[in-house]
Amino acid sequence: MSGLEDELKELNEKLELMMKRLDYMETLMTQNNEYSEAARVIGGLKMGTSLYTEPLKLVQRLMSVQKRLKRSEEPRDEISRIILNVMAIHGPQNVSGLTREVQRERGTGSRVTIRKKLLELIDEGLVEKGEGHDYQLVEDSR
Repeated sequence: MSGLEDELKELNEKLELMMKRLDYMETLMTQNNEYSEAARVIGGLKMGTSLYTEPLKLVQRLMSVQKRLKRSEEPRDEISRIILNVMAIHGPQNVSGLTREVQRERGTGSRVTIRKKLLELIDEGLVEKGEGHDYQLVEDSR
């Protein structure tokens, strides 16, 4: 991992630990009506913290996709790049959602082509079948 990736991972871990601690404190305070105002304040802190965690996770997913694309043996085609970026930004997607995004970016794209590209990405270990009809990025363990 690069220095920036290490720093992002460390920051994400710290934010997750902070969220767990805030959850615990909120739980303790809501059990006693005497601390209801403090529990509301902690709820606000949790909300503020979550505003940082989601964009941070998005940046990590995008960096992971870019790193994996660079590692690839063959040059990545435009449709596959769009599919991977959409999944990094929006999370798991079905074929219809991916087709709409490809069409929006390229002006053209068919469900048949998207399915074919998804199968190629699955074979390469970049994408996996998720729940229902969704496909998702494979977590990068390197």
